[in-house]
Amino acid sequence: MEKNKGVPESRTLETCRATPENLGFPFAAQAAILVRQHTGRKDETVALLTSLPPADLNAQQWLLANRQSWGIENGLHQRLDVSLNDDRCRVRNPNGLWVLGMFRRLTNSLFMEWRSHQPMAKYKTTTDFQAAMGENNLAKAMRFVTNKRPCL
Repeated sequence: MEKNKGVPESRTLETCRATPENLGFPFAAQAAILVRQHTGRKDETVALLTSLPPADLNAQQWLLANRQSWGIENGLHQRLDVSLNDDRCRVRNPNGLWVLGMFRRLTNSLFMEWRSHQPMAKYKTTTDFQAAMGENNLAKAMRFVTNKRPCL
């Protein structure tokens, strides 16, 4: 039992050895079923896969890795959705979605590089980055993409 955002939550993990042939996933070495029991919510069951054998990733480490994986969702996805309106995109063509996704991720990478060189970077937002790039018609961004030693 642990607290998740101040609410008691129980997570149960059942693991087993796996092979790529059995699961259809290259390099799969271990599979698991994770059941989250959260007060006031319906139980949630999730399937997990890893390339690490049980000797390298025990249940406690797996639960910790699963909890930490939300950092990706809360970091990159938040920037893509809030600043670049990723979830509001109405493009349905798979190629168009792929191209837009790559440009959004490129924009995010450029933002992170730009932010790392800013004074008080903690307070710099994607909106600040877009305003700074817009001042020179994205010339800085193009210079960053095309130079061997980029610098924003």
